[in-house]
Amino acid sequence: MKSKKTLLISAIFVLSMLSMPAFSQIRFGVKAGVELDNPTFGEAFKVENMTSYYVGPALEAMFPFAVVDFGLETALLYSDNRMTVTNLTGETESKDVSNRYITLPVNAKVKVPLGSETFKIYGVAGPYAAYLISGDKIDFQSMGDDIKAKSFEAGINLGLGFELFRMVQLGANYRVKLTDNYATDKPQWDDPLNGKSQTWSISAAVFF
Repeated sequence: MKSKKTLLISAIFVLSMLSMPAFSQIRFGVKAGVELDNPTFGEAFKVENMTSYYVGPALEAMFPFAVVDFGLETALLYSDNRMTVTNLTGETESKDVSNRYITLPVNAKVKVPLGSETFKIYGVAGPYAAYLISGDKIDFQSMGDDIKAKSFEAGINLGLGFELFRMVQLGANYRVKLTDNYATDKPQWDDPLNGKSQTWSISAAVFF
């Protein structure tokens, strides 16, 4: 009897998962953005000209309700983070450093129409993970050991924006890093290398 109940529950669950796409709106698209980061400064380093952009395919699965649409948004983004590092202790030369990541954000998403289906506002929230695919070492002589970027980054995304013509989405995103980009045991180098743990970015996406 117990096995029959378990089988019935499993069958209902599988059927509900199979029927879910019929009631959802699944769309594919392309997403891109630019981060707006204000670097910190330390006694040993000056970090400036920090730029970061990302681009890649995106997927949106929305489930329409009476007033709002609720669903998920995910993407597979190529991210390129660049900065200029100047050593203030013993050397005056500058080095350009670039780290490239594959980033996977998974966000819950809510969309609310404003008077018309052609104009909506949306909000997103969720975790992200980033994996380093290539990066430059920082190897000033006065540092001693080379400092390399960490291979993994994780954090939380929050965002707000608007959708036009059911296709174009423009938004502002707030990212909180829960990990450091660089590992170093020197406190005067840690803060400027890792920058701020909170960053803002502006993004644009087109869904089809």
